[in-house]
Amino acid sequence: MKEFFLYTEVPIQGIIKEIFKEFEIHTMPIEIIKKNNFINKNILLLLNESLPKILNEQFFVNNNVVIFFSNQKDQDKNVNTKVFNGNININKFKDDVTDLFMSKDFFYSDIKICGEKIINTKTKEEIFLTTTEKNILTLLIERNKIEKFFFLEDVLSLRIDTETKTVESHLTRIRKKLYKINSQIKILSKDNSVFLVS
Repeated sequence: MKEFFLYTEVPIQGIIKEIFKEFEIHTMPIEIIKKNNFINKNILLLLNESLPKILNEQFFVNNNVVIFFSNQKDQDKNVNTKVFNGNININKFKDDVTDLFMSKDFFYSDIKICGEKIINTKTKEEIFLTTTEKNILTLLIERNKIEKFFFLEDVLSLRIDTETKTVESHLTRIRKKLYKINSQIKILSKDNSVFLVS
């Protein structure tokens, strides 16, 4: 589903909803955004001049955040996000925000999945994933625990009664890649379930 969360200090909420008709927009006060400890969400902040103090660095590391400052004077160089100011072409703004929100990065513990790479957010080490590996890892991030038969049917398109070690082979390769970038994440298998711990 195409969606994003919106916090605004600027009275242009109606314009934003008109520009981004193809998105479901959830408008929320900043306290709710902070309390929910969002992870892997698309968030648009429409601000006057500065970032709200209650948003910490982890908020920006864990989400796809776009900031629009109506009167920004000095951009905070520590914020790892897309920033626009009041003097912007509306079509470029729409295209850039849509591209970012549609190319969603996934965050979990100390990794970020960006395109076909996993990156250790602390050490900046990175390694490439195959499409299947990426699909498996992002599903594990989203659901945290998955039955192996689900991988067979929905990810690998194999029949549930197929005798194969394919799932475990993919998991082994993903484990090795996480190890190579010094991630603390572990993929565990127990009975017929697979889950993540960090």
